[in-house]
Amino acid sequence: MGIVRAVRLPSLFLILAPWFPPLALLALFWIPWLRQIPPWGLVLLGVYGLGLVLPALGTGEALAVGLAFFRFVYTLGLVGLGVALSKAERLGPLGYGLIGVYLLALVASYWVFGERVQEVRLSHPFHSPVGLGFMGALGLLLALHLPYPWPFRLLLGGVGGLVLLLSGSRGGMLALVLGALVCLSFRRRNMVVLGIIGFLVYLGLFLDLIPAQRFLQTGFSGREGLWLAAYEAFREAPWTGFGPYLLGDRLLEVLFRGCFLFPLMEARGLECPSWLAPWGGLWAFAHNHLLQALGESGLFGALALLLLAGGFLASAWGDGFLLSLLLTFLAMGAVDNPFSVPSPFRGEIFFILGGLALARASRPLLEGLGQAALGGSFVLLLWLLPFVYLGSRPEPPLPSLLYAVLPQEGRGWIRLQNGQDFRVQVWLCQEGCRRLGWAWPGDRLIRFPFPEDLPSGRYQLRVIAFSQHPLALRPLCLWTQEVGR
Repeated sequence: MGIVRAVRLPSLFLILAPWFPPLALLALFWIPWLRQIPPWGLVLLGVYGLGLVLPALGTGEALAVGLAFFRFVYTLGLVGLGVALSKAERLGPLGYGLIGVYLLALVASYWVFGERVQEVRLSHPFHSPVGLGFMGALGLLLALHLPYPWPFRLLLGGVGGLVLLLSGSRGGMLALVLGALVCLSFRRRNMVVLGIIGFLVYLGLFLDLIPAQRFLQTGFSGREGLWLAAYEAFREAPWTGFGPYLLGDRLLEVLFRGCFLFPLMEARGLECPSWLAPWGGLWAFAHNHLLQALGESGLFGALALLLLAGGFLASAWGDGFLLSLLLTFLAMGAVDNPFSVPSPFRGEIFFILGGLALARASRPLLEGLGQAALGGSFVLLLWLLPFVYLGSRPEPPLPSLLYAVLPQEGRGWIRLQNGQDFRVQVWLCQEGCRRLGWAWPGDRLIRFPFPEDLPSGRYQLRVIAFSQHPLALRPLCLWTQEVGR
């Protein structure tokens, strides 16, 4: 009876955790299952742990050390859960949990936006549109590769694809394409995945769905600013970083403000409470796993993460389904942080997949580590792709200010000349700076809001353009003007 319960509990966990993500902490109870991992896999996990804890010790921050230990132990539990699932029903129960996520997103988005729901990106109470689209991609893969009953398979694949389409998540779509392409030689069914993706995009454009228009865009939606901040944080502390989760404090200046909740909550007016504001950096990320690891744990931590990810890939080699899921996560890691944990039960799935992979790969120690290093090299190239893309673009002509209307009645206007290859931000500075709005295409009229709650005084208005050529690391300050209030 105890064995049956041990087998069925992981399956129940996969159904319930997507509905209530704090349940993922129960994964700690599966750490003892790590004894079934081959020695080379245990070495990989040990190196990953050292890559978190040793740099954190070098920061001199007690909080950094505690957070590093927490992430490592939590990761061990998730990997152990994956090992337990390898002895049970594997990932099948996850599909039933994902259906709940999709239906809640559709209902909640309609409740918040009403008839405007087709004009905005689909969201979720605790998933961003990007994360929600990625979860849709996972559901589509599960539906096509696992032996569900046909009615449920059609439901999971259809709703998962719809969620991916309505979320407008380009990263989720590209990650799904790459995962399916690489695994074509193992699973011919991935050709069906590629066909469905093409049909979804065509359908979204044919129906003139506004979120689907994003799939034709090639910009990085302001990620260049986050990459710059993370890169400069790494240069400041190249050997230790600033500790797990603590890099976010260095990224807050690039965001709207110091603390924000999930988009759907804020659309209902639920803003970050004052007591939570000082901790807003804990969930601000670099939107690239390589830069995130470098900024959090320095060079050693980044190499340890690459080695672990490469070990997962090497272990999954030959299993087209498992490999395609892992590659989807890793490809998304070039433009987001899909397996930073804890999360709304998104990143946790990656480490569960890693446990499934390690449990099936018994090989000699040196051979296993060598294959992990080879897989890590591939992951490194994958995460460098955005920068290769930016670096290969020709140098655009510098934009110039065509005209500007200073803030009147809470709003200002700016128009640039030759701004078609730039993303533009507007900042208001005094002792510190705050960004007004998000980021605009440089070839359009820029209408920026002006805060109404500012104390009286003199401020400097700055217009900054981020070019989309070599790494886009250096913002160009186009124009400054002193304003009073």
